[in-house]
Amino acid sequence: MDKRPAPFTWVYFLFLLPLLVSCHVEKDPKVLEQHLADNPEVKKKYIYQSLLRLANVNKDPDFDKLIRDVRKITIYMPPSEDTTYQVTGLRSVMRTQGYEELVDFRSADSERISLWVNESFAKPHYLAMLDTPDDDFILEIDGQLNLEYLSALKMADQGSLRQLLN
Repeated sequence: MDKRPAPFTWVYFLFLLPLLVSCHVEKDPKVLEQHLADNPEVKKKYIYQSLLRLANVNKDPDFDKLIRDVRKITIYMPPSEDTTYQVTGLRSVMRTQGYEELVDFRSADSERISLWVNESFAKPHYLAMLDTPDDDFILEIDGQLNLEYLSALKMADQGSLRQLLN
């Protein structure tokens, strides 16, 4: 007796396989959705890799390696007329949605910089927060950071990076 499946079964399987693969729904990061709904006056600014490379005035090769696979950074800027805007409440939301804090440090100008990642998506989703004495910023990174060179972020010229925000 022949134990091989009938040719019809193979054809059926070949048509069913792409259907099953295409039904996979990729989750999108929704961590900022409620924050932006609560603060509709937040403005976006886009920084592409070419401009980000210009901020590397010290010509640090590690910084270039860190951002090599970053396509763009979306900066969520605080409303200019709202002096009460804060991003600190977003930290607890990020933790509950599976984000892990990679680094948290203070710059020489007393700015708190933290970098977060959620690796549960098809591609890791990076968010950074910058708490300054005057304003708070959220940076959403589109692309991949080379985490081996994460220490280059601490060594980068903070003044040139700060100019990108203005």
